Amino acid sequence: RTSFEANPATCFISLASLLHLKVYQFVHGSLYGAIWGMVTPFPTPGTEASKVANTAAFRGEPFRAVPLFSAPLSAIPYNAIFFGSILAVQRFTSKSVELVRRREDIYNDLAGFGALWPYYHYILNHSEKRLISHNRLVGGSVFLAILYANFLA
Repeated sequence: RTSFEANPATCFISLASLLHLKVYQFVHGSLYGAIWGMVTPFPTPGTEASKVANTAAFRGEPFRAVPLFSAPLSAIPYNAIFFGSILAVQRFTSKSVELVRRREDIYNDLAGFGALWPYYHYILNHSEKRLISHNRLVGGSVFLAILYANFLA
């Protein structure tokens, strides 16, 4: 028997399926984020409610949640992009490690979770300005991909 046949944890992923999986996980995470955006108690960064909450937190006042189902519509795409990008980064890193190692095991997922820390720390949680820029960049990329797929391809 070859080592390929003897090892049940052998990788069966290709580069094309890696890219398809990244897009699928982004859409999957965006759906979760959109649902969370409809019921989130947290104000969207860059809005007036966010400025009021930051000022109140600076003065030491307790956090006041936004009432259920009263989040602005801007919270839906904001949370969709936030959750979608987290899922896409984790799965893309995990499956890339799987492709390089040619093995499917828990260490690939751990590498994916390890890649989330710098992504979250330096991009998503650094400042509101950087987070807003990130969401605009990802949203613009999604828009251009849809435009390309429907009109230019």
